[in-house]
Amino acid sequence: MRDLPGPLTLLGPGARRRARRVADLVLAPVSSVAGGHDLSQVAVTFDDGPEPSVTPPLLELLARHEVRCTFFLLVKQAEQHPDLVRAVVEAGHEIALHGLDHRPLPPMGHRGAYRYLREAKARLEAVAQVPVHWYRPPYGKQSVRSWAAARRAGLDVVVWSADAADWEDLDVAAVVELAHVRLAGGGVLLLHERLEPGPAGEPVESHLDRVEMVERVLTDLGGRGLRPVTVGDLARRARRTAWFR
Repeated sequence: MRDLPGPLTLLGPGARRRARRVADLVLAPVSSVAGGHDLSQVAVTFDDGPEPSVTPPLLELLARHEVRCTFFLLVKQAEQHPDLVRAVVEAGHEIALHGLDHRPLPPMGHRGAYRYLREAKARLEAVAQVPVHWYRPPYGKQSVRSWAAARRAGLDVVVWSADAADWEDLDVAAVVELAHVRLAGGGVLLLHERLEPGPAGEPVESHLDRVEMVERVLTDLGGRGLRPVTVGDLARRARRTAWFR
């Protein structure tokens, strides 16, 4: 997840974990939310929405399971589908920002990133009619300058501890298995309502039934005794990490 300085990549897994813990302590003032300390909870999060073919049945599924999640929305999608944004809010879920669009912020520098995020936050709040506090950088790409821009814009950065690779062309069973293996108690699970093109504009292919995927993930979490919550709930006792890549 996090890029380590060159020599550290030569260390074994245990030594790398210890080095990351030290780095997280040293860099705590510029850290991002990566989980929580309540190991009975996990945050299930969705990027890139809303999406007309996915969001309504997904909300119905989450209601049946009595689960609240966090939706990291793109402003361009939110403004095209304000009714879906309001439906997410009315269902009791948490609205968070993923960007005006899906551009990574580090190339913008601090001032450009700050202007971008300030505008994105204001426009998303205008659609959702609720305050927006959380921000997830597209592709997880973040520099110290873009992190500082997010904080200056009134946003707290959220990353993830488990990527189920639902952006790859995998079947539902493979995604659910990755979520099972990678997500531990107190973690943040990265999922997607829809997919944006890749960093170079390349098309991303996935034939997943995303609602079925989420249903099977929730069933697996229930079987493991893990309770899905919003990022806001999980971060009441937040676990943070130095995340720059």
